[in-house]
Amino acid sequence: MLWPDSVVLAGQAIALADVRADVTIYHGRQDALSEPTASTAQLVFHDVDRAFVRAFDVGAELYVTAKNGAGVSSRRFTGRLTDARLDVDELTAIATGRLATLSRLEIAADPAGPIWPVEPWSARIARIFQLGGVDALLDLQVDPAFDPQLAARDPATAGPTTVGDYLNFVLPSVGATAVDTPDGLIRVQALGSRVLDADVELPPAAIAWAPAWVQVLPLGNVITVRYQGDQGAAVTVRDDASVELYGLELAYSIDTPINAQADATTRAQTALQQLAYAHWNIPELPTVSPLELHVGEPVVLSSMPPASPHDPWTPIVEGWSETLAGLPQSWTMLVALSDPALSGLTLLPWDAVPPAYLWTTIDQLVQWREALTLDDLVGGA
Repeated sequence: MLWPDSVVLAGQAIALADVRADVTIYHGRQDALSEPTASTAQLVFHDVDRAFVRAFDVGAELYVTAKNGAGVSSRRFTGRLTDARLDVDELTAIATGRLATLSRLEIAADPAGPIWPVEPWSARIARIFQLGGVDALLDLQVDPAFDPQLAARDPATAGPTTVGDYLNFVLPSVGATAVDTPDGLIRVQALGSRVLDADVELPPAAIAWAPAWVQVLPLGNVITVRYQGDQGAAVTVRDDASVELYGLELAYSIDTPINAQADATTRAQTALQQLAYAHWNIPELPTVSPLELHVGEPVVLSSMPPASPHDPWTPIVEGWSETLAGLPQSWTMLVALSDPALSGLTLLPWDAVPPAYLWTTIDQLVQWREALTLDDLVGGA
């Protein structure tokens, strides 16, 4: 069990037990394909006095901490105060995570030479953080199976850029996100670095009510990946079965600085596998108490209502919002979840099928892309 501990402003702790405050934190993003979004925190302090107000200076570092059942304190938010508003004796303060600052950090000239060489995606990420002076903030998680070479870059012709702008340009090369971590780092995470074997089982009692399932048309069954920056090279792949199933060509384009056609083709084929078919998913999960979660972490949901398409279900955490109310005291979360298929994960890999499930005994009408659980192989239950 967690409980809010304090707000630390410019190094000075404000014990939440001593003030009446409401805190709302937004962390991560809504789904696996959304643009990177900086974490934000809004704090509303009630019945403040002059001394309390004068401690709030825009630009100051702000932390929100919480204690677990063992009394150990950890951060729930790390950022910098950007706005403050006083209305009589109610003070509202807004802070943003460090990811928000990257769009204002110019990439400096590389002392090793002006032209960036052809290099792996992971090395390019490390380079821009280092040249932006924020390499100490980088928490990089690389796909061990796909770290493509990116094209050389000459700043003289490409022009100046910021860490944030160039980061957004290279993230689609592997399908990746960038998020603030609660302790103040910036996690750049390739979706291919995610795994299902580190899941966290959520007890049904932690869920506020049965979450809704959603299914929408897939994003793309004709995928085009442009590569070599602005040189006009492109590859296109398609899934004819998906086009026939939905009666639509769903075009989806990805712009990348990938250097080689083979890597661009791999990126296109991976995206096609992730995007060509629709699945049921739970996009939002309301909880009755705070949880210690991480973006990219799988969570296991069980004891679902009888009509649920899957039970259990293992979606991926993409972010969350949490609200800490002062009176009456409560702390709730709304967790944003994505279909594991969008991270290139299948719930039922080939080696997970027991020998008893023979080709002659399983449902012959079930296609492998639809076999998310063992029950699916026998037509469900």
